Amino acid sequence: MEIVVLIVGSALIALLGRNRKIGYGWSLVLCLFLSPLIGLIIILCSKKKDVEFIDVK
Repeated sequence: MEIVVLIVGSALIALLGRNRKIGYGWSLVLCLFLSPLIGLIIILCSKKKDVEFIDVK
């Protein structure tokens, strides 16, 4: 039961890494192997991706 909570919690926290340079995959790996709290700190320290908008007419 504890493992399931760890995996689900890590997956939810890793969603924060989607729009960052670290990405979802690395965020998930860090959360699983270190801890969700340490993973969250690393994710929040990671820079956000530059978003470019394309003007479509």
